[in-house]
Amino acid sequence: MTKKVSPAATDLSKQLLELHIAHELSLFDAPKFISWVKEELEIQWPSLADISLGQLVGADQVKEVIVRNVVTNEIPGAVTEIAGEAASALFTSEVHRSTLLKSVMSAAQFEEFVDKLLDLPEPRKQGIDHVIDLPIYRELISGVLYQAIVRYIYEANVFSKNVPGVSSMLKFGKRMIDKTAPKLEGAVEESVKTYIADNLAFLVGVSKEFLENSLTDQDLKDSALELWDVLESKSLGEFQEGMDSVDLSEFVVLGYEFWLVFRTSDYFKSCYELVVDYFFEKYGEQSIQALLDDLGVTPEKIMSEVDAFAPMILSRLKENGQIEAILRRRLTSFYCSSDALSLLSTATKGAAM
Repeated sequence: MTKKVSPAATDLSKQLLELHIAHELSLFDAPKFISWVKEELEIQWPSLADISLGQLVGADQVKEVIVRNVVTNEIPGAVTEIAGEAASALFTSEVHRSTLLKSVMSAAQFEEFVDKLLDLPEPRKQGIDHVIDLPIYRELISGVLYQAIVRYIYEANVFSKNVPGVSSMLKFGKRMIDKTAPKLEGAVEESVKTYIADNLAFLVGVSKEFLENSLTDQDLKDSALELWDVLESKSLGEFQEGMDSVDLSEFVVLGYEFWLVFRTSDYFKSCYELVVDYFFEKYGEQSIQALLDDLGVTPEKIMSEVDAFAPMILSRLKENGQIEAILRRRLTSFYCSSDALSLLSTATKGAAM
């Protein structure tokens, strides 16, 4: 049976509600709020040493979050639109176009990258082999050799330059050949092509041997640094000449379409599952405090962010009444509850006697 609530108890409940809301609102004054956060951090931070990551969340839960929010979550079309427009705004801005490469990366930093790459001889050798084995390299070397040999035959005229009287003979011979064998020139060029094709494997092998054995680390480093000397004073705008905002937007769309497919691939699934499992293997049994220490999160850093953002956020939320509305919704359910009103009715009756 529900106890009867006296009017006095109802009035007292409303008064207490308003006093409680006013009290809580006063604590959302920026200085008081910041002081409260600091005090709570000092109290709560040591307790994090007694709580492990595994006690709060499991690896499977994290994987499920990734699946929901990264793999299966539908990405709004506005995301690609904003990304494309932002990329266009950046790459067409005067600041970007006028910034020199050396302002982004110093010569010393570039040299460090080069030195590190030179410390990896086996990947470099494999890279050279892969490039040389590509059909396009074979076509390139064939074309260069063909043009060089044919030009040498037709333009160098080594015989006419070194043997007296041969020049006249060649001219006479050429006139006779033009009359009797007009396709001889084509036959010569075809012979050159056949010769190159027959010896292409040898030429490719020589290329590999030369690049792997003749170019020292210092040769490669000197070449890289010479290239840097040419590039470092160029602006970023010069590197993107011929590419306009439409091209950039299209690249963003291509990247977006690639991501939609890649995120559902078995490889991506293996990647995030492996990373999550490794993370929990390393930190699952360790305390939250140890994890935060490794990540560089300290009470001082937390307070610096609170100091930076709290005043403006609290001021705005108090001005538009959001904080008070939240407090009122939260506290009203208690002060209007049957238990609270029953207690207040008993108290007011006792005070009246």
